[in-house]
Amino acid sequence: MARGELADAVADIYGDLRLEAVLRSLLRHTGAAAGSVSLIDAGAGLYTKAAEYGAFCRLGDTFPLDEGATGRAYARRRPVVIPEYGQLRSGHLVSADRVRRGSAAAVPIWWRGEVIAVCVVFAPSFTTRDVDDLETLTQAAAAAIVRTARFGRPSPAPPVTARFAELPPVKPPPLTAREAGVLELMRQGLTYREIASRLGLSPKTVEKHVGAVIRKTGTRNRTAAVVTALESGWVGDSPHTASG
Repeated sequence: MARGELADAVADIYGDLRLEAVLRSLLRHTGAAAGSVSLIDAGAGLYTKAAEYGAFCRLGDTFPLDEGATGRAYARRRPVVIPEYGQLRSGHLVSADRVRRGSAAAVPIWWRGEVIAVCVVFAPSFTTRDVDDLETLTQAAAAAIVRTARFGRPSPAPPVTARFAELPPVKPPPLTAREAGVLELMRQGLTYREIASRLGLSPKTVEKHVGAVIRKTGTRNRTAAVVTALESGWVGDSPHTASG
């Protein structure tokens, strides 16, 4: 997904802060034939199908957290690709649904160190780039999912989502000028080596700067760090960006 396309998708996702609208917008922008988003209630060990697109995924039903593609992604805390969804023993699509014959990718959506939702999309196959793009897009919806509860919109958000929504916004320390430059290139999707070449640094030095950005944003990976920085206004000329 190109930089401009991601920006347009994020703007659209935040355009209507009602839970169903947020999730359906997210699914539409995945470009997949079908998909669903489930909200996680880790305390109860359950998840609820909150939105679906292009397939009947038992919308509104609640399932044990160890079931289905959602359960796999939640357990592994990372994206999971299932080569043939129809072979998944605890899948929830009806047997006649054509998308069962293809692949499924399940991607966790994080908020402040917790998986609050899982997006599952269906396609004939997935490349590594497809999964990376999907992770970038779905994580961009995390704050929108939380805000549906924060601003009082009608929402069946589970307790874990509501609990995190009530916490005040995190204000990490400001970035140095070098870290801000690395962050901008991270946003453009450049690899460590590409960033190093662009800035005239060693890949090892770039890795240290990326680690600092991740730490200061209070996240666990590059994708989440970029999304948090976008939401905080840290990318580009920002009052939060320090020199040094």
